[in-house]
Amino acid sequence: MALNKNQLSKVANLHSVTGAAASRQQWHYDATADSVATVVAAGYFNDVRGYLMIGDVINVVAATSAAFRVLTVTAVPKTGNVTVSAAAFS
Repeated sequence: MALNKNQLSKVANLHSVTGAAASRQQWHYDATADSVATVVAAGYFNDVRGYLMIGDVINVVAATSAAFRVLTVTAVPKTGNVTVSAAAFS
């Protein structure tokens, strides 16, 4: 499926308010209709590129709440695909 903009919520800025204009952001995305593989695919977040910055963190709940991933935004080009990477936990 496609990204549902209504399911993406900004949670916080990740730097102090003095640097808020250029700060990274934390997001929550409820992707209950999509798998983790779908959400991590290049281009999934293209429709919200205007809100995202490199280094932003997106907490994703996917596949009917069965999967949780922490994603980092790795590229937000003006054209082409927005890309993310899943955090590796040991």
